[in-house]
Amino acid sequence: MRVTSSHIVNWASTQAKEAQTDLPRWVRRLCFDPQTTRQLSFPAGDSTYVPGWDGTLFSERGNAWVPSGASRWEIGCDQNVLGKANGDYQKRTEQISEAERSACTFVFVTPRRWVKKLDWVAEQCSKGEWAGVRAYDADDLEQWLEQNPAVALQFAEELGLSGWGVVSLSRYWDSWARQCRPPITPEALFMDRTQVFDALVEKIQTTNTSSSSIQPLVIRADSVEEAVAFTVAMVMTSRDLQDHAMVVTEPQGWRYVEANPQLRIVIAARTEIALNPILREHLHVIVPHATGDLVGKPEGDELALERPNIYEFEKALITIGMEESDAKRYALTTGRSWTVLRRQRAINPAIQQPPWLLTPQSASLPLLCLLGAWYADTAADRQVVERLAARPYEEIERDLRQLARLDDAPVLNIGAVWKAKSPLELLDQCGDRITSGQLDRFFAIAREMLSTPDPQLELPEDDRWMAQVHGKVHPHSGLLFESICDSLMKLAVRGSEQVGIQALDIEERVSRLIHELLDKADGQRWLSLASYLPTLAEAAPDEFLRVVQRSLRMSDAPVTRLISESSNSGLAGRCWHSGLLWALETLGWAPRRLAPVALILAQLSHVPMKGNWGNKPSGSLFGLFRSWLPQTAASLPERIKVLNLLIDRDDEAAFGILRKIVAVGQQTAFPAHRPKWREDDAGAGRGVTYDEMHEMLDFAREKLLQLSEGKAPRIVSLLQETTFRDREELPRMLALIEPFTLSAAQDEDRETIRVALRQIIHWHRNYDDAPANELNEWLSPAEAYYDQLAPQDLVTRHRWLFDSHWLELPIRERDDDSWERGNAITQKRISALTEIYQVQCMDGIENLIRVCAEPSTVGATLARVVWNDVFWPEWITTKGEDFSIGMPLSLCIAGFLQTLPTPASGELLQAVIGISKKDAWRPEKLARALTLATPNQETWQLVEACGPEVSAAYWQGVRLYNRSNDKDLEFVLERLLVAKRPLSALLYCQYSLEQTDPTQLFSALQQLLHGEVEDGLKLESWHLEKMIVRLEESDEIDKMALIHLEFGLFPLLRYGREVKANALYEGVMSQPELFKELICLLYKPEHGDREEPTEGSKAAAERAWSILHSCKRLPGTQSDGSIRGDIFNKFINETRDLCSLADRPTMCDQTLGQILAHAPADDDGTWPFTPVRELLDNPELEEMRIGFCIGTSNKRGVTSRLPLDGGGQERALATYFRDQARRVQHSHPVVATMLEEIAKGYERHGKREDIEANLRKESF
Repeated sequence: MRVTSSHIVNWASTQAKEAQTDLPRWVRRLCFDPQTTRQLSFPAGDSTYVPGWDGTLFSERGNAWVPSGASRWEIGCDQNVLGKANGDYQKRTEQISEAERSACTFVFVTPRRWVKKLDWVAEQCSKGEWAGVRAYDADDLEQWLEQNPAVALQFAEELGLSGWGVVSLSRYWDSWARQCRPPITPEALFMDRTQVFDALVEKIQTTNTSSSSIQPLVIRADSVEEAVAFTVAMVMTSRDLQDHAMVVTEPQGWRYVEANPQLRIVIAARTEIALNPILREHLHVIVPHATGDLVGKPEGDELALERPNIYEFEKALITIGMEESDAKRYALTTGRSWTVLRRQRAINPAIQQPPWLLTPQSASLPLLCLLGAWYADTAADRQVVERLAARPYEEIERDLRQLARLDDAPVLNIGAVWKAKSPLELLDQCGDRITSGQLDRFFAIAREMLSTPDPQLELPEDDRWMAQVHGKVHPHSGLLFESICDSLMKLAVRGSEQVGIQALDIEERVSRLIHELLDKADGQRWLSLASYLPTLAEAAPDEFLRVVQRSLRMSDAPVTRLISESSNSGLAGRCWHSGLLWALETLGWAPRRLAPVALILAQLSHVPMKGNWGNKPSGSLFGLFRSWLPQTAASLPERIKVLNLLIDRDDEAAFGILRKIVAVGQQTAFPAHRPKWREDDAGAGRGVTYDEMHEMLDFAREKLLQLSEGKAPRIVSLLQETTFRDREELPRMLALIEPFTLSAAQDEDRETIRVALRQIIHWHRNYDDAPANELNEWLSPAEAYYDQLAPQDLVTRHRWLFDSHWLELPIRERDDDSWERGNAITQKRISALTEIYQVQCMDGIENLIRVCAEPSTVGATLARVVWNDVFWPEWITTKGEDFSIGMPLSLCIAGFLQTLPTPASGELLQAVIGISKKDAWRPEKLARALTLATPNQETWQLVEACGPEVSAAYWQGVRLYNRSNDKDLEFVLERLLVAKRPLSALLYCQYSLEQTDPTQLFSALQQLLHGEVEDGLKLESWHLEKMIVRLEESDEIDKMALIHLEFGLFPLLRYGREVKANALYEGVMSQPELFKELICLLYKPEHGDREEPTEGSKAAAERAWSILHSCKRLPGTQSDGSIRGDIFNKFINETRDLCSLADRPTMCDQTLGQILAHAPADDDGTWPFTPVRELLDNPELEEMRIGFCIGTSNKRGVTSRLPLDGGGQERALATYFRDQARRVQHSHPVVATMLEEIAKGYERHGKREDIEANLRKESF
């Protein structure tokens, strides 16, 4: 039904108020033309009461109803049309200047019929007061609406008119979005779909500017309704498009489309409506399709509307007003589907039951409800499906394929995976169809699978990451394991709500199963189920806590094996205990379980942990009680009660939590694991009020003070956490310290507290910008206690001066320069040693050497004291014992000797040498003593004077650092090479390569290949690369000798530096004989008897493999990087001939092909360059083309991508190789075929990546 003038008049008469406020809005929409409108303002609604023009418009061209140029509009709904028109005209004529009126058209609009309209217009025009005068009544509005069918349709809907088989966009959107609570918004529907949104806008705009007829555009989505809703919402965002678009709801609606050529966008409400659409120029027909519906798709473009990822879907739910914990839960339970969400949150009961529930194939849905997901290409998974269904797998798969093609399909098929889209909805819809026999079989399957030990545990710990290689994996897929555990949880949480299975006592059966699996389980069972513990815990929370508590009470506490097994946090390591911690975090959200969870975590926090895992029991425990973000739904009084319980049961763990609670400075929090199906965390874990936070902080401070009484380590931890400025806390803190100032206190406790005070005083005296009087006020008591806490034992009192080279003194030293500061520290050390010596003699000094952290500092200080009664040569020779490296007294003597002035140290060494001769020391002992002296020419002269045996032993043991002049460099390298210490020689010269003699460097590297490794020393591959470059650039080393050297050193070149062996690769790729030798080292002959390889031949083969597979240099490569084609071809031919004679032609060709994959492109971008294309186009070189394909794949290296990116990278590569194939298809057809196969390979790889990304989206 069309809108007539009578409808408009009736509307103005019966709904006068609505007409007065809404008519400006409809006129505004009728006036707007995106091509010509430059100014538009027609206030509507409540804004109609604001003084001013009813409408202001500027149009560049105008049309039959819109004046060209500027126009001013008055709109009146009064019954006295003439009086209203005259009044508005006279008022505006008086108010507006003549200059403005001469450039504007006056327009009056009324929704009523005005018989004398033309007479009035003629009368006003004759006055010449405006550039033009127009008037429109109901008859004009009727005609105007006919030319704007989309606006007319929506206007008709507001008037209550319908019957055309079409609806406006706004009507359709309101009908779809408001069927659930909260209503869905366009912004929420667009989340994580911006690419499709932009693509749809681009296609529509392209069509609007094209003059050719088009095919329909298909939009695929989870359901047909969602595809339509998304398209409608997108069009409604554009003011340009929404007034020229509508939705066809019935086939007869196409007649309305045909009768209104002004329409530019038509959206079919259902797929079947578009069987015979109207197609014409500038009309975009959009047809919705369900994702699984591959039949009957019209020709044309297609856009796929994927479900948003779970994080964006959760954000979208929050934006429409859902609470955060509910949003996360619904994001999981709905399978990220807006269609499923509308059904689960429906206001209208009619949409709560999906149509697929009535199909014959729905008989297979209870099976999917119980199993959740499985891999169809895993035989063990298929056997489980058949066993549970008691039907052949082929029948089940046939049903699932039919279901997957339905609109709003309940099942997803991702690659070889079958999965329920919304597992929880499936339980709600099909739970009453599950039979007792199916449940019995399901629990039997779950028991068998979950009680099977993990085969990877049969391997040594270091090899478990290669379990797949060794075949130590479950026959069932990990996906099926996860899904069965999830189903146990789902049944336990929601099974009791299903009428059909309420009597089957599901929750109790799940608890019994968890009890059977974990009660008194050994460590292997806990490790086998490590990944599934969070799910099992949520399935049976109370039983899970009981079995963990029982396990901890057992003598070997098997559950702690999860912690002790987590030994490596590297790439090959596994955090076995993370599942247990996530399980306990999940259960900790429920207030009634907070206490047992906290006690268990406290016990686990005492279990020694290897590695540097950030996921620790203590971290999970602290998360429950964090003052500003507690990860539990328990109230503050409940949390405080549990903390008091923890203090009584395990005060050490409780102290650690309380200390973290009051820690000053910025803090970082990681959210705890939340329940998947239970609602224990509803509304919790998002933060607390300031009052609640401060109440927890006050409680924690009070308890910390109580727990720290009489315990020095705890007092120290409090001192480190406090700012020491709180006027209320400072007296209590100092009161804790006061008992340790008494004589009965232990010296070690005093020193422990004193260290903490010293650090505090140092920092505030030197770096705190507070006024001096304020600092003195609150630091003075601390400084007084610092003095009073001085240990009675002198060694303990002064040890801190020798625990670090760079000291933090408890005074202000910020204003001193480094020289003055160093002198002050030296004087303190001298005074300390002197005081100890005066009271305890050298016994006290020696005790200090043994207990301090830096004995060399003691020695350096001793070199500055003047004690005439100490005969140092005798003390050194007596106390030095055998001068073992690293021993405290040896370090002290080294510091002493290396600090003395050169003449004094020389005299002292002479005296030591004299004593050694007198006492007949072995040469090795004297050499060790001499290695403690400064390594310089003076020392080396003394060493040489002691004879060849001492000299040899000295150079065998001395540790050297390159700080000598060039003359010393050559001398030291010579001595180290004579001593067979090439690694020390190379480390000594690694920063002075330009001054190093190439022949010495070459000799050192040769020795390195054949010498023994020196403990504790390592040459970095970066330095080795520089050394090879130095030899290559020197031109002093024979080329063949250099090639052999680089061959030997090749395993030491790592991290991409293998290509720096230039001499080696130049030789290999220019001398066919060398290349053939490497092939022979690596591969056995193709015919004849094959000998078993020895360890030496295995090592040589590995080296040959590394060299050949790291080779990127092509034959014929010149010094400037160019490649000579004649040399290239000659090398290939000679090499192939030699390898054929050696009976290794196949692997020769494949290896050459892999190297050729690194060929450059021609100047025009065609790849590979011409010589390689000419070679590979030979039909007989199939093996070389195979190698080329392998090399092309391998040279890509490691790739990285976001988890949900899919195979976009591979599709880009496929496009590149296909383009290269098109370039050479006429000149090199064999090469073109090869490149096309490479492109197809990347396309297949891209599809695999797409499947992996889609599985990740489904949380697998």
